[in-house]
Amino acid sequence: MSKALSSDIKAGLTVVSLILLVSLALSLTPLFSFFDGFLYDSFLKIKVRHYPELPNPRIISVDLNDSSENELREAIDSRNAFADLLWVFGDYASSAVLDFVFKNPLGDDGPSPADLELIQAAAGMKSLVLAAIPVPEKLANYSHGNLDRQSREILSGNLWHIREMGANSIPAARSFILSFPALSGAATQLGHIGVEHDKDGVYRKTPLFYRWEDGVIPSLALAAAVRELRIDPQSIEFYPGKELILPRGPEDPPIRIPVDRSGYVRIPYTTRWIDNLYRISFAQAVRARHDDELFGRLFDELSGSICLVVDTSTFKQDFGVTPVEAVFPRSGIYLAVMSAILNNSFYYDMRPAVKLLLCILALIAVLLVGLQKKDSLFNVGFLLLVLAAGGLCYTLWRCFSLVPFCGALVFFISAAWLGLFIFRQFSRYREQLLYRNALSRYFPKALAERICAERSIDLTPAARELSVLFADIASFTKWSSDKTPDTVHTFLSDYLESMAAIIFEHGGTIDKFMGDGILAFFGDPVEQEDHAERAVRTAIAMQAKISALGEIWGPRVNINLKVRIGINTGRVIAGNLGTRTRIEYTVIGAAVNLGQRMESSAPPGGILVSAATRGAVRGPLSFGGQRFVTVKGYDAPIECFEVLF
Repeated sequence: MSKALSSDIKAGLTVVSLILLVSLALSLTPLFSFFDGFLYDSFLKIKVRHYPELPNPRIISVDLNDSSENELREAIDSRNAFADLLWVFGDYASSAVLDFVFKNPLGDDGPSPADLELIQAAAGMKSLVLAAIPVPEKLANYSHGNLDRQSREILSGNLWHIREMGANSIPAARSFILSFPALSGAATQLGHIGVEHDKDGVYRKTPLFYRWEDGVIPSLALAAAVRELRIDPQSIEFYPGKELILPRGPEDPPIRIPVDRSGYVRIPYTTRWIDNLYRISFAQAVRARHDDELFGRLFDELSGSICLVVDTSTFKQDFGVTPVEAVFPRSGIYLAVMSAILNNSFYYDMRPAVKLLLCILALIAVLLVGLQKKDSLFNVGFLLLVLAAGGLCYTLWRCFSLVPFCGALVFFISAAWLGLFIFRQFSRYREQLLYRNALSRYFPKALAERICAERSIDLTPAARELSVLFADIASFTKWSSDKTPDTVHTFLSDYLESMAAIIFEHGGTIDKFMGDGILAFFGDPVEQEDHAERAVRTAIAMQAKISALGEIWGPRVNINLKVRIGINTGRVIAGNLGTRTRIEYTVIGAAVNLGQRMESSAPPGGILVSAATRGAVRGPLSFGGQRFVTVKGYDAPIECFEVLF
């Protein structure tokens, strides 16, 4: 071997070694976790849409949807409907899981007759898991009263004392919001319904426990599954950062739930909410108590089942954003986790040994391809390695439900490809070396700077000048009153997903979805000097998309799709603000309220902006003449302008 060739090999090995060290260093930053998180969301969406799996057939979702709400409104308000429901479940020997909290008795001097019947029905259940709302210790401004002695005793009686195999960071609760004591005491088990979304507002993980006093309160899903499997909670073993082991009988293998140090599990979404076949309406189940024919028809479906009673009405607006759907009932999270426990099927993070093995294989492959003398074999080989790394990660996901570990591999292979390519071209293309080096730095540098910038954003509540945008579908309540939940859900998913894409495209932040309404703002968390213009251009783009959606959905669901949009610019309080049960990144203030008044005063299909927004716009946008509208909360008429588009 010539000295020149030997020198080239040594130099090539040096390049690969340096890139490997850089890859290992970057693996400790949010860069690869961000990339792998994006792949995880993409893979999960592909799985749910193209390879859906139905939940465990023993779980029947009993939906309190809009039609049931309208049909049984008085019976629901008086709680007679819930009593009838539990009696039906008792007759079917079914287990019940209620995602409801009945905070106070309806009677002035104690439980009403309907409450007493509800308590009696609950006490007669084979198994009843009742929801409890945790109040995390981090909510410093929590103002709800402390638990009384009776409620504390009931809560203490529902504590689990699991075997904690190591230091952990299970979230602690300072208190819980329970149903009134007589009903809570009749329940077989209390389960918390605390779910938290990630920083981007997407629900990907959920806590299995909240710590209270000397024990833990399990999640609603875990409590129901453990009771169904007849597992002694005291035998459960928690290995922080690894798994939660649910031991079963001597002939059955234990159930191993992958968890992090805080006891959070990845939510194992397997299907879209509307595709779940194991569901009946709340009203149908309630009617079965007094309808023998209906009772008989439901017998095979409900007998011995786990009945998960949830509120999916648009009135409650208990929806969130998930990787698989933009509008997803949060109660679907309990269904997904409960089904995964019963099926013993979860999404797993790769073990360190598997990650190390993949890295070693990638290093060997890079060295073999990097030694190829022909440029064609060199480039095609690295291209195949990149595709193979992505394909391998996807195969491990599809076959073994392993969460993608692709960022470090693809970066290492791509960086090695680029580094060795530059090295190979150095002797032949000396004049182009600097140019190629510059190009090789732009993409990773820009991406890293963006990730670092986002991680350093201060979300402490502070006064900022922003532009807020409200959008609401005209006459939506009237239109949805006679539509099926699936129709409303499918339409809203398409509409809100389309609107969210436009808002994100213009650099806006979505505060929340309020049924069919949208609240977004511009100028935070990333400062934007042209936030008013961005808001107006967003509204114009939304109206253009709404026209296109109207042509599609109008004939399909008989809707005259017209949306009011209002925009206001002013000082607001923006940041992490606490509620009774969670922290939300949101905006509040008089300027926000005025933005909502602009929306309610806008014509259907129009855009109405305040004078402050009109004055802040510097771009070439067209506005109508000056108008004055009278809005609630303001003594004098408010000056505003309609956007022409």
